[in-house]
Amino acid sequence: VDIDPAYVPEVDFTLFFTPNLAAELILATTKHNVEAVQTDLGTVDLGSVWLLPPTITLQYHFVPDGTFRPYIGAGGNLTLFYNVDVPGTPVADADYATAFGFALQGGFDVDVTESGWFFNVDAKKIFLSTDVELNDASILADVTINPWVLGAGFGYRFGN
Repeated sequence: VDIDPAYVPEVDFTLFFTPNLAAELILATTKHNVEAVQTDLGTVDLGSVWLLPPTITLQYHFVPDGTFRPYIGAGGNLTLFYNVDVPGTPVADADYATAFGFALQGGFDVDVTESGWFFNVDAKKIFLSTDVELNDASILADVTINPWVLGAGFGYRFGN
């Protein structure tokens, strides 16, 4: 089974426990078109599915007081699948299993103002696979997703 890429905005919340150690929660939801590939029927349209993949990482910030602040992180991802829309023929229904995956992260913040605004660039690799049952579980398939989550945006540091 193959799943197409998606481009959506995301919201991140980061909580610092120490100047160097933080936890980040990543929130977004995406819609994907899905196909079964290399089947006896060729490529088969499986419709679409929405993913809700909240991800939490523990980060280490190398230079917490610098103007340029690189960091790395690692954590986990729980992906929930919802609003499955199947074409009807030859696929009457699809059930995606909720999946847990691991995440690696690297990025940096660059101060824009002295009042707390910064620019952020971030890359996350999520290692995720799930199972899908088609047509009342008469067909079982593995879905390997393993997305790259790339982001750039602005943020604000509270408590400077």
